[in-house]
Amino acid sequence: MEKLYPLTFRPNIHTALWGRESWEISGHHSSPSVVAEGPLAGRTLEELTEAYGTLLTGTKAPVPTRFPLLFKVIDARDRLSVQVHPNESTRALTGGEPKTEMWHVLGGNGPIFAGLKPGTTPAIVEEDVRTGSFEETLARYDAREGLTLFIPGGLVHAIGEDVLIYEVQQSSNTTYRLYDWGRVGANGKPRQLHVAESLKTIDFSLPVPIARTGVSCQFFDFRPVEVLETLDVKRNPATFTAIYIVNEKRSVLVPAGCAARIACTGKVLVTTL
Repeated sequence: MEKLYPLTFRPNIHTALWGRESWEISGHHSSPSVVAEGPLAGRTLEELTEAYGTLLTGTKAPVPTRFPLLFKVIDARDRLSVQVHPNESTRALTGGEPKTEMWHVLGGNGPIFAGLKPGTTPAIVEEDVRTGSFEETLARYDAREGLTLFIPGGLVHAIGEDVLIYEVQQSSNTTYRLYDWGRVGANGKPRQLHVAESLKTIDFSLPVPIARTGVSCQFFDFRPVEVLETLDVKRNPATFTAIYIVNEKRSVLVPAGCAARIACTGKVLVTTL
């Protein structure tokens, strides 16, 4: 096999009613990233993870031959639907893939919704969705550059209009749409809601998120760093290192079996397992 090296990927853009998202680093079978340069160009991250195992993902990966995280840049020109994703406990109730994530705001000044206001019950959720008043039930934030929020599986959330976000998540593509602001899809009809699945998935015990600088949870560690000239990444057999260079809009994946010196300046977003 070819020797691993720091990987960059071809653009992987997904368009939607509300805007678009770039799947920066993806091993998900529905849309895996394709290596852009070097001897492994043209290979997908899904293929490489199966072939190289812990040399790529690291020994901390729960399943070394499956890439555990998905990295996105979300450009929301309109509001996304209000959504909720399963966690490890509720996935069995709906059959979905668990998804805990975090958001780091890159720009924009629109709203962000994350969490239910204290005292919200399933009955209140059903009633407010039915009557079209669900926005009043959601905790709201004003987007500002650098704002970071942790969104565990089971937390109701929505990205608002005019917000640009870097997202780190478990590698999952399961979304239950609870509320869609009364809009219609491209066919002129309301988009399908998943109210029953959402009510099985919501964790009503979760508190409203607080703003933070970095995120450390059982699935990933995320931190923003300021770089003057170069970012040195040491070889770490336990985990890969995923990097997003903000002012270059560029992602690099450093496999667990590699070290790297990456020329860059300004804010860099670094994620490990």
